[in-house]
Amino acid sequence: MPTNPNAGRRLREQPTRGRIEELLERCGRFFTPGKFSDDLRTVTRQGGRDGDVFYRDRWSHDKVVRSTHGVNCTGSCSWKIYVKDGIITWENQETDYPSVGPDRPEYEPRGCPRGAAFSWYTYSPTRVRHPYARGVLVEMYREAKARLTDPVLAWADVVSDPDRRRRYQRARGKGGLVRVTWAEATEMIAAAHVHTIKTYGPDRIAGFSPIPAMSMVSHAAGSRFVELIGGAMTSFYDWYADLPVAAPQVFGDQTDVPESGDWWDAAYLMMWGRTCRSPARLTRTGWPRCVTAAPRWSPSAPTTPTTPSSPTSGCPARPAPTARWPWPWDT
Repeated sequence: MPTNPNAGRRLREQPTRGRIEELLERCGRFFTPGKFSDDLRTVTRQGGRDGDVFYRDRWSHDKVVRSTHGVNCTGSCSWKIYVKDGIITWENQETDYPSVGPDRPEYEPRGCPRGAAFSWYTYSPTRVRHPYARGVLVEMYREAKARLTDPVLAWADVVSDPDRRRRYQRARGKGGLVRVTWAEATEMIAAAHVHTIKTYGPDRIAGFSPIPAMSMVSHAAGSRFVELIGGAMTSFYDWYADLPVAAPQVFGDQTDVPESGDWWDAAYLMMWGRTCRSPARLTRTGWPRCVTAAPRWSPSAPTTPTTPSSPTSGCPARPAPTARWPWPWDT
């Protein structure tokens, strides 16, 4: 029955409604009771929302922790990580960074779509959770170790044989990786280090670090180990081959440049390449002078206004006009 005592009278007063419609509505209210508004336009019922439980549980969580995303980035943007039963359910950007002042734009919200998808990487079936090694190399190493019992002698036996060395080297790039235990993987790595140092000297060991600003512990542990044994420590850019090599060749440093917040104070911007993420839309002095140098069409230049007070210039030069022209920057 309706909880509002005037509901039946108001229904009877409506001239366009028939007796049958009224009886059907009364029947419906009898079997599905609820609370009606005074104008009979809304009804509120308790329960009956079991179909929405899945969607509500999608955002449920036990706690919220602060974290960042290790997606090969030095930004280290702060994120709220919502956790339920030890599993990441969803993520959201933190918004409690200190203000940079009233005279310039704020950095918030920080975080990119790549970072927002990090929980997908965490639980992805394609994530590598165990060590893998070249199958043909593992077989030869195991056979040599079973025969010689010593890991260093076994490694030396494999790599000193030209035919066997050529066999596992030619298998590179063709798949054939097999899962090995952590103990066996670290044993093979240690045996390779010891054999190389004994045979050629410690300076033949080269270490490639992760990005120091992203993986501080890993960088410190690995670089300390390489330097203590007398190895050569290379930079974190050398191993994944996307460093614009012109930067260290010309200036002696590696992309150690001011961050984009300095654009706000700039009066003259030189954009080298074509992937500038923000073409100087905001600066303290309005629109600065902007020059873009690129061997092909660049989206950085057309998006900046060409007014007399702040013109935009383009430099459509041919690739590599000189030996020191830093075209590798055009990434």
